[in-house]
Amino acid sequence: MSIGMFSILPVPKQHWEERSLPWVIPFFPVVGGLIGLLWYAATLSATKLPLPLQSVTILLVPFFLSGFLHLDGYIDTADAFFSRRNLEEKRRILKDPHVGAFAVVAVICLLLIQFCTIQTIIIEKKTTFAFIFIPIISRCLTGMVLLMMKPMAETGYLAMFRANTKPVHTFFTAVILAITLMIAFISGGHTVLFALVTVIVSALIISFYFYREFQGLSGDLCGCIVSVSEMTGLLYVAIL
Repeated sequence: MSIGMFSILPVPKQHWEERSLPWVIPFFPVVGGLIGLLWYAATLSATKLPLPLQSVTILLVPFFLSGFLHLDGYIDTADAFFSRRNLEEKRRILKDPHVGAFAVVAVICLLLIQFCTIQTIIIEKKTTFAFIFIPIISRCLTGMVLLMMKPMAETGYLAMFRANTKPVHTFFTAVILAITLMIAFISGGHTVLFALVTVIVSALIISFYFYREFQGLSGDLCGCIVSVSEMTGLLYVAIL
């Protein structure tokens, strides 16, 4: 159910069970693991391409595998956040399907930063091993804040997934986070570990800031958290 909801990856058996709804968010990081493995595989497969095409290919893989779902949330959030309106108006803009000027500028900035970051990683032969773990950690943190913070609305997918969740679901996500950090450190060393810590810190800062600004969380806000926190992880790898 998580794979079908948060990615375009084919699911052998498509089955929707209401009793399994509380586990959709806790398994969000597992979707990130599949995306991370395919993202890393793409970086190895694209080495024969010219540098600009190689960078663009690697840039687009995680967005494509997630069905551009989180990028869509980033775009909607940018329009609402940069409008500088009151709470009610910001919430209305967040739900508006139309794309405004703020969203266009924000998505161009995000893609330019990630393109330059990925190209730097390729040119300077930085480790790409972090690509496996960054999508897992960003979804771990997003899943945990989703389970711990109140949603903006009492209806919709987020409220449906949160219904009947218990501390065990948050604990499950935290265990995945801890195991991922341990594996990342053992296999990738300090660089990969600190890149993931950067993802964690940025995701927490953004989550609490959005929670205060919008008085709750929504799917779009969480998509923005995933997108921006992953970008900061890549920036760490490229710069340090």
